[in-house]
Amino acid sequence: INAEYGGFQTFQHYFKRINLSNTSTMNIDEAAIRAIFSKFDKDNNGLITYDELEQVFVGIGGFASADELRRIIASVDEDNDGCINFNEFLALSMKLQSQETESSLQKLFAGMDSDGDRYLTRDELKLGMTKFLGKEPTDAQIEAALVTLDVNKDGKVSYAEFANNFLCRLHTILDE
Repeated sequence: INAEYGGFQTFQHYFKRINLSNTSTMNIDEAAIRAIFSKFDKDNNGLITYDELEQVFVGIGGFASADELRRIIASVDEDNDGCINFNEFLALSMKLQSQETESSLQKLFAGMDSDGDRYLTRDELKLGMTKFLGKEPTDAQIEAALVTLDVNKDGKVSYAEFANNFLCRLHTILDE
């Protein structure tokens, strides 16, 4: 995990401060959202470009194809400039905390949890990543995913660890 991005735990800390579980009251910690936005917007021009999104994904141990990264951008790119501005990022943050995303996460996890024990082993994670990527992940990708997801370091990924992960939430956008 690349220290340039403050490490995944710092990134995850900011994401958890965005409490959008009750969007009717819009309980949004704008400072947390701006902090995450600034982690993406490396040149501080107010836009997250494809290259910046890719750098963050790689920096925090994520995996996504070029097409998938473009689809993430397109999912919120209201002005069709190929970038994500702060308001679009705010919309993305809200989307990632929605009930629809929670349902998608549950389906994604269940599809990977072949024995139904509510934990992902290394082998289950590898199979899930293979389905998602369309090809077998490298050992480095599997290891990066385990390091990122297995927060309590017990050698398996619980549903809570999976669901609390920013990258897993981003991946649910790709299933739309």
